[in-house]
Amino acid sequence: MRFSLFGIPTEVQFSFLFGSIMLGLHDVAFLPYWVLIVFVSVLTHELGHAFAIRGFGMHPEISLQWLGGLTSWSGGRDLPRWKRIAISFAGPFGGFVLAAALYFGLRGRALPMTLGRVVDTAMLVNVAWGIVNLAPVLPLDGGHILEHALGPKRSKTTALVSMVCGGAIAVYGFMSGNSFLGFLFAMCALQSFQRWQAEGATPAPRKFATRPVEAPMSPPQERALKRASDALAEERFDEAREQAKAVLAMEPPRSGRIRALEIVAWTFLLEGALDEATKAVRAIEKHGHSDAALAGGLLFARGDVGAARAVFEAARSVGDDRKEVVGPLIQILLAEGEVARAAAVALDIVDSLSDEDVRRMADIAAEKKAFGWSARLHEALFTRTQGADDAFAAARAKSLEGDASAAVELLKKAQRSGFADAARVWRDPAFEALAAARGEELANLFPKP
Repeated sequence: MRFSLFGIPTEVQFSFLFGSIMLGLHDVAFLPYWVLIVFVSVLTHELGHAFAIRGFGMHPEISLQWLGGLTSWSGGRDLPRWKRIAISFAGPFGGFVLAAALYFGLRGRALPMTLGRVVDTAMLVNVAWGIVNLAPVLPLDGGHILEHALGPKRSKTTALVSMVCGGAIAVYGFMSGNSFLGFLFAMCALQSFQRWQAEGATPAPRKFATRPVEAPMSPPQERALKRASDALAEERFDEAREQAKAVLAMEPPRSGRIRALEIVAWTFLLEGALDEATKAVRAIEKHGHSDAALAGGLLFARGDVGAARAVFEAARSVGDDRKEVVGPLIQILLAEGEVARAAAVALDIVDSLSDEDVRRMADIAAEKKAFGWSARLHEALFTRTQGADDAFAAARAKSLEGDASAAVELLKKAQRSGFADAARVWRDPAFEALAAARGEELANLFPKP
C-alpha cells in the first residue's frame, strides 16, 4: 500500500501488517484495535524522523516493514552530527507527543470501556516503545544517537557499547518473561558483535587514516607499483601479482608494502581464491589496516554479509564513495529488501555512477514499487544527459507515485528535449490515472491519437 502523507511518500509493506497481527493474536477480540494502534504509533514515530529531515531541507520517504519502519532521504550525506542526532531523536519524540496529546486531551473524560482500553494501550505503546528505542543499542535510534555523538573515529567503541547494552537488556527480557524484548535485543547484540569484529579488522578506510611520516618510495618502486595497478585494472591478474611481488622484493616503505599487498589480495579475491586473499589481508594487517573495500569485499565473498555490511557502512559514514564500497553495499541492501535505502545510496553518489548503473537502479526501484526513488534517479540522470527518455521515465514513476503535477512537469521537459511519441504516452498504463485527472492538460502536450 502506497500513499502520500503531508507530502511524504509512504509505503506500508505486507510484512508490517503480518507482524502486527502476529503480536496481537493473544487477544483476538482486541486484534483490530491493536493493529490500528501499532500502525498509528509506528507511523507517528517515522513522521517524527521525516519532519526533522524535511526541516533540514531534504526529501524523506517512509516505509513501514515488519514491526518497525525506515525513513530514508536523498542528499544530506554530509549532515553535521548534531543534525543526525536530532533526526534520530525526533522519532521517539513524535511518539511521546502523541501519548501526551492523548493523555491531556482525554484526561478526566468518561470513555466507553473499549475506547478507554485503546487510548491506554496507545499511550503505553508510544511511551514504552520510545523509551526502548532510546536505548544505546544499534540499530535503534538510541544507538544512532550514540554513534553520531561519538563520531566515526569511535565506531568500534559504539559497537562495543551497543553489544554490551543489547546483551544486558536481552538477558533482562528473558529473565523477566518478556521473550519479545529478549529476542529483539539479542538480535541487536549479535549485529553489534559482528560490527565490532568488522571494526576491529577495518576501523576506517585507509585513505582517511593518519600515517606517520616515512621515506618516499623510490622511482623504480613507483614504476613497478604502477605497472601492477595497471595490470590489476585490466584484469591481468598474474602480471599484477608478479609486479606487486617485485615491489615487495625491493623492500619499499610501509605505505608501498601495503599497496603492493593490497594488489596481491585483490587479484586473489577477484579470481575467487579466498584463502589466498585472506592470507594477503593478514599480511597487510601486520603493517596497518587493510582497505575497507578489500576487507568488506572479502567478507562479502565469504558469505559474512552482516560483517561486510558493517564495514561498507563504516566506510560510507566517513565519505568513501568508491564503487568497490557502494556497489556491494547496494547489492546487500537490495538482497535484504531495503530498496529505498539502496536507491538513496545510489542517488547520494549519482554523479560517480555510470548512466547504465543509474538506470538499472531506477528500474529496480520501480519494479519494487519505490516509485519516488525511481523518479529521483531518472530525474538526476536527465539533469546529466538531457535525454528525453530519462525525463519520460521519471514522469512515468511520478505518475505511478500519484504526483500528477510533477509527472506533467517532467513530461514537459521530455517534450522540450525531443520526446514526441504521443501514442506511447496514451497507451502506457502508468499514465491512466494522470489522464483521468489531468486529461486536457495531457492532451495539450501530446494530442490523443
